[in-house]
Amino acid sequence: MELVAASIIKSVILPPGLFFVLLSIGMLLLYRKPALGKPALWLALLVCYLLSAPFVAGRLAAMVETYPALDANALSSHDAGAIIILSGARERNATEYGGDSVARDSLQRCRYGAFLQRKTGLPVLVSGGWTLDREGKSLAQTMADVLVNEYQISTVWLEDRSRTTHENAMFSKQFLAQKNIESAYLVTHAWHMPRSVTAFEKAGMKVIPAPTAFASGELPDPFIDVMPGANAIYTSRMALYEILGAFWYRIRY
Repeated sequence: MELVAASIIKSVILPPGLFFVLLSIGMLLLYRKPALGKPALWLALLVCYLLSAPFVAGRLAAMVETYPALDANALSSHDAGAIIILSGARERNATEYGGDSVARDSLQRCRYGAFLQRKTGLPVLVSGGWTLDREGKSLAQTMADVLVNEYQISTVWLEDRSRTTHENAMFSKQFLAQKNIESAYLVTHAWHMPRSVTAFEKAGMKVIPAPTAFASGELPDPFIDVMPGANAIYTSRMALYEILGAFWYRIRY
């Protein structure tokens, strides 16, 4: 039930759903109270523009991307016994692959996890079960398929019970404790890393943050930086989700 409620809330208070909510409120006020309706509509349009502009999206991302990238030449200085890759999303019934496969965010994490594995030789644990859709492969299984079949990683462990970042941490800790592993690299998106590290630390697991897919870098062209775009909406959505998620995790856990 909590996952369903969270999904509904995300659809309403995060872009692009937020845009429709604000515009609907503005239209309703314009009909009922025109003096309030016009400013409300202008405010809605301003919010729509700002959250779809790269210069705003990048700054929102910078608020949550607080862990720097690892130095690929200094990995030996870290004490880790495994690499944990947190699941993202999956593509259901990807016809070109003949079944379920990884979506973009999961693939980005798999790629970096495979990079770290080649550098360190450590075993990989992919963490993620099923969320709202219980059919098909688990999130962890789709990622394991890619790691084994496309990146030729021989040792891939699955933790496929978790549905949230909190459960990723708990179940990964339990799995690795059985193998006497107390510390691991943690791979996820840069915007997702702060909440993930907090969850793992609360679960009693020592992790070395290994963020990937940073979204807060400066664009080379100032003109593009102010032009609205779909990628900026996605970045704004994920950054705001993590800001809200961190607040919720402090209350919930």
